[in-house]
Amino acid sequence: MNHLFYQLPIRFGPLMARQEIPTCNVGVSIAQLLHLLIHTRYGELRSDRSFGCRIWEVEFDRTLTTGDWSDELTSSLESAIRQHEPRLKNPRVGISMAVVDHNSFFRQPDEYRRLATVGVTALLAETEEPFQFSTQLHVGQLAR
Repeated sequence: MNHLFYQLPIRFGPLMARQEIPTCNVGVSIAQLLHLLIHTRYGELRSDRSFGCRIWEVEFDRTLTTGDWSDELTSSLESAIRQHEPRLKNPRVGISMAVVDHNSFFRQPDEYRRLATVGVTALLAETEEPFQFSTQLHVGQLAR
């Protein structure tokens, strides 16, 4: 792999001044794209309305159980990775949930926020090396 990948965020000042801008390896580049996929809602990117995932459509849907929410995000994110990240092969998304207990003294059990750990495992398409990515998201109040 002899490709040049740029590190996000891209600062345009140095670019316009014809200076070097920071680069990164393929793993960091893929992780940056996965981060963008997770944090982008469908239709937000005008040049590609299919970029993103369903997390923002179901974030505050209190009719979904934690399991349903996890299933929705898993299938949406796996589909988005297959469509938008050709450098990965056989992506698998796993989500685990934990309750975040901030100032729980006055809260009702259904008012707790949850911490979702989103993990992605795959193979790099070009080298067959294993790839792993993990991030955490604070999500709205979900039904049990």
